[in-house]
Amino acid sequence: MGLAATGGIALQGCSAPVTGGSGSVDPSGTEGDSNADPVRLQVAWDTLLLYQGITTDDTEQPLSVLRSNFVFSASNILAIGDRIYAGVGDTVFGFIPDTGEVAHQFSVVDSDEEDPVGDIMSIAASQDVMYAATSGGYVIAFDVASGAQQWATLCCSTRSPGVTSWGGGETLYFSDAPWRCTSLAMDSAAIVVGYSSYQLQNMSLLACVEASTGAVRWTRQLEGRLDTAGGIGYPVAVDAGLLLPMPDGSGLGLLSMQTGETLDFLETDSPVYMGLTMSDGGGLPCFFQSKLGTLYRVDAEGSVLVTTSAQDACTDSAKRVPSGARPLLADGHVIVNAATQDEDAKRFDGDYNPSAGECVVFDAETLEVLERHDAPEIESTPIHVGEGMYYLGRAGIYYAALEGGVPGEPELVIDAEGRDRDVWEQQLLATDGMLYFVGGPYGERWLYAIGPRDDA
Repeated sequence: MGLAATGGIALQGCSAPVTGGSGSVDPSGTEGDSNADPVRLQVAWDTLLLYQGITTDDTEQPLSVLRSNFVFSASNILAIGDRIYAGVGDTVFGFIPDTGEVAHQFSVVDSDEEDPVGDIMSIAASQDVMYAATSGGYVIAFDVASGAQQWATLCCSTRSPGVTSWGGGETLYFSDAPWRCTSLAMDSAAIVVGYSSYQLQNMSLLACVEASTGAVRWTRQLEGRLDTAGGIGYPVAVDAGLLLPMPDGSGLGLLSMQTGETLDFLETDSPVYMGLTMSDGGGLPCFFQSKLGTLYRVDAEGSVLVTTSAQDACTDSAKRVPSGARPLLADGHVIVNAATQDEDAKRFDGDYNPSAGECVVFDAETLEVLERHDAPEIESTPIHVGEGMYYLGRAGIYYAALEGGVPGEPELVIDAEGRDRDVWEQQLLATDGMLYFVGGPYGERWLYAIGPRDDA
């Protein structure tokens, strides 16, 4: 499970081989020596995926053009075999890791003018099939070998009665209100995806389709927006069912993959702030933080959720929220970012300081606090590579050595900013000695490949 998984983190709940991870070559060159100084990194190559009519280089043409101006986003990225995949516009591109050249592309066959497919928002894969969820409310399957579209199922039309009327009774069409999509969750037979929109009423639709045919197994309407925490890291398919932070902010649900009904429910002290961090292999137990900073450890006994929480270790007396980082599992420890900013501070006020942070290390079994110290700019989920961890901060990419699961002082190893505050939910992907991420200045999205500097 988890093609986008590295170390103890799984972004997708899919049945597929894990690529990258703690067994990958460490770009820092520190594998086997946690006290070695990290090697400086550089951008090995980059490619402009899309732009919103604004670009820093008029000679650079984007690979694709978005069909909607409301959801300015590329998909998550995957490493499959010897290719790096990203969905953008109406196409999934497969890149050669060494050069950034496009080797494969899977393009959407758009045949319905009344219900256009829209832009690819999320991707996942099995051994031989690439799946994509789109802003038009579709799930699409492509054959990985040929790139041919196998099927396309409309799960959540932007023109359906009762759906398009969410905007206060006024009919809203696709060009006005495209869907955002969650991660694609998969078991051996089915795929689940959630659709939400900031342009429409505060409601979402969860849909399950058969992986082989695209036939709709079930749909379920939910109160609240499924993508309020970035839409990354949930839902996740596990043996017990489907794990989903409920969009109304009340807690974590365990849903049936067969029917969508709630099997069990864990009430949390505040909304689940980001997605779920799964154990190695994408299974349980999983870990997550609430908006108040509480760390939860969740397992399942049959269809019953079993939980442990650490309510006071990552909170303070001020009204604060944690960063955009999910917990990291490393060597039997859970590494989290403590509360860092005033929840009510405006984004551009002096009190808004997402770069200030504190790292708290827990025992993964008991959630006992083992250590805590300052750690700047942990705003995206760290990944465990070799003997350390990497993460994106506003200044660039940071590296911290891990000594028995406890991170040392983070050091900036590449200072090319290469992103903005709107893409912190896209964590780094590590595979075959390289790091990849999607980012860019305002109005642009680039795919960056990061490797050791030539003079390292």
